[in-house]
Amino acid sequence: MNGTLLCCEFANTPNLLKQCGPAESYHVLNNYILTKKNPKDIQKLLAKFESLYPYLQLIAGKHGLYPFDDRVAEAYLFGNELLDVFTAKDYRDFLPKLGERGLPEFMVKGLQGLVPDGALPYHAFHVFFVKFQVTRKVSKTLENMVDCMVSWGEVKEVVPELIVTGPVLNVKDDRYVLEEKERSVKYGVGINPKIGDKVAVHWGECVHILNQHQYENLQKYTEKVIKAVNSVSLPQRRTE
Repeated sequence: MNGTLLCCEFANTPNLLKQCGPAESYHVLNNYILTKKNPKDIQKLLAKFESLYPYLQLIAGKHGLYPFDDRVAEAYLFGNELLDVFTAKDYRDFLPKLGERGLPEFMVKGLQGLVPDGALPYHAFHVFFVKFQVTRKVSKTLENMVDCMVSWGEVKEVVPELIVTGPVLNVKDDRYVLEEKERSVKYGVGINPKIGDKVAVHWGECVHILNQHQYENLQKYTEKVIKAVNSVSLPQRRTE
């Protein structure tokens, strides 16, 4: 596994949608996915992404690793044992780093008062707790939340689009839940999954074929952070 490649797979479409990272980096990221050339240049570009890089730094710093180490990238996107040492205090202390990347100070302080037990430096937690609570970069619709979080499923059909079956986010009784669903998703850059493959889905695209360990971790840590977020009263839980 290549941590830089993994970050590119998940960063390119949000960049195209103008949600994060330097403008018009999409083609550069896609080129790296296809060629694997000039990784140091790509890492410098990824370091400019507002939320991705601070999280990588946090996880790496805790374990004495390089931010683009494959284990660090996997921890942030899929979850792994590197997350198990983090506490709610660690996340509370981390939030000002997002402030340095543009999150307004009053929002940082507001979120610090809401950090639940079980908070983790994990992509799904960022989606639920930060991005769709206060940043307002995209409309807080359930569809956008489903697209933004990294979800998983099994490929059932491959032509003309991928048909994937797996859990999808929903809101019931003011709580986040996962419900099994079949859906059509697009092919990500440079990916060619087969029927039966376990895959990660991001912004309506199949962007990564998961190995069994990644597949199990993605389920495990997403369920953990949903439980954590459901334990606190968030002002913007209800979707439009």
